[in-house]
Parts: sequence; structure tokens; C-alpha cells
Amino acid sequence: MKMFHALKRANSYRKVYKNWIDVISKVRKGEQQIPVILRTDKNNKGVCTLSCVRLLIALITEFNFDITKFYFEDGKIFYDGNLIVQYNVSFLSFFIKKGNEWYLPKYNLKFDERIGYPLFEVFIQNQYDTDVQGEVIDIGANIGDSAIYFAVKGASHVYAFEPLPSIYEVALRNVKLNNLEDKITLINAGVSSKDGKIKVPSSIRVKDSGVYSAISSKGDVEVPLISFQKVIEMAKDPYLLKMDCEGCEADIILNCNSLPFEKIFVESHPYITKVSHKRLISKLRELKYKCEERIKVGRAELFYCSKIF
Repeated sequence: MKMFHALKRANSYRKVYKNWIDVISKVRKGEQQIPVILRTDKNNKGVCTLSCVRLLIALITEFNFDITKFYFEDGKIFYDGNLIVQYNVSFLSFFIKKGNEWYLPKYNLKFDERIGYPLFEVFIQNQYDTDVQGEVIDIGANIGDSAIYFAVKGASHVYAFEPLPSIYEVALRNVKLNNLEDKITLINAGVSSKDGKIKVPSSIRVKDSGVYSAISSKGDVEVPLISFQKVIEMAKDPYLLKMDCEGCEADIILNCNSLPFEKIFVESHPYITKVSHKRLISKLRELKYKCEERIKVGRAELFYCSKIF
């Protein structure tokens, strides 16, 4: 059994580090500063703390992070544009593996084992941290993580839209695991400025779903597009709007004359929409919102906007 665990551990290091033998040797010696060469082609050489070395192993082997998105810059390590804090691995204590599920004691929540990066963003980076009241519209629900977050933070109800069928099924499972069916309505559809239909892949990996843009309308199944006006009408007490839909945000916001929400989280993707962050935020200012950058997510940016009364 010890041999099995030793081989499994060695394989984990080999998966992450090109110089894995040297890294393991230094870890065993307890060295605090360890030169590493990541299995990625971009700025892959740097120095990791002992905590960082172990952290990357956990993120990649347990949380399905993509090794190719890690890189070094100015002596610091980043994941897809986000700084990895080398001296803090406390977030790992948030998660407990139970069979095919991950358990978050802090929130008393369970998630399908295929959680990947979204859960890290929502529950560890707290990218949607704000007070939550009334009803929430969640456009781009993915695996249901943000909808669940808003539900446990105080939303009276969450209407969540996810166009990818296989990811929608994962979201359904996560909502059911946490007995939140009465607080979260999941809808397998996209949202647009007008009604329509769109083609998407019937099956896609969770780790690929977060960067898939449905506006390209490429796939083997057809799902409905619901007009944003109809989406708004679903909520009797709209309080917060969250949009992380890999491009649909520009079409929706630029075609709005007014918005009933007190707060908005919107992730802007100018490399998809050809609409700059500046133009998008300018439109939100016209609609009486004050916006600030919350976090950079690779080439995208998440903005937090509050209504000006």
C-alpha cells in the first residue's frame, strides 16, 4: 500500500513539474524555496515555496486546474491572469473529499467532484462578495456554483440560465445535493436581447465549459435563447444581476434602455464581442450605475456595479 501511494504521489509531481525528481527531493528535505519547471510552454521557470509546490499539485490533480494556464511573471506565479498566493494554502482546508463529492464545511455545501476552477473563484476568491437580497438573475450559471452562492448568501430566489446541456445537468446535481430546488430555478437556455435559438455541443468537459462562447452557435443540439426582457419579468423582486456568459453581456447591455437591479456583476469579454470594457461600462453609466473593476480573469474583467439613486 505504501508503494502504491508513493507511486501515485510521484506521478502527481511528474504531471505538474518537468524537474519532478529534483522537486520531490527538495520537498523531502523540507526546503522552503524550490526551483521548478512547469509543464507549460509560457514562462515556466521560477521558484516556488514549499507550500506553493504542494498547492499546485492539489489544484491540478484534485481540482482539475489546467497546467497550461500557470506561468511565472516578475517572480510570481499566476493562473490565467490570477495571482496565486504562495504562502497561503488555507483554502485547501475548505474542501473535504467524500466519495464523488466535495464538501465545504464553511457553507455546509456539497459539489459534484468535477468542480474545477469555478468553485475556487466563487467560494475562495469571493469574486461575487456583496450583500444579497431579493431575487437574483444568474446568466451563465455553469455548474451552479454562483447560483448556490447567492442562495446561501441571502437571495430569496435565483433564476439561473445555462445553455450547455451537459453542464446544466451538473448544475442540477449540485443544486439537488444541497436541497436548494426551492430557492434556485435552473433553465437550460441562453439569454439574448431577443428570443431565438442557438446551437451548442451536447457534451463538453466542465473544465472547457467556462471559456465556451455560445454566441458562436456551433454544436449538435439546439437550445432556446430567451429575451432579456422576459428574463427580467420572471422576477417579482429583482435585486442582483450576474452575467458571465462569454460574450452575451454586450448584446444584452447595449440593447437595454433601463435595468431594475440594484447591483450588477458583469464579466466583459471584448476579445469575443469586439466591445471594449470602456464602452460597456459607459453604457452602464448611462443606465445610472457606478462600476468598479472587481477582478481580472485572463483577458476578461469582472465589474461590480451599483445603482445610483
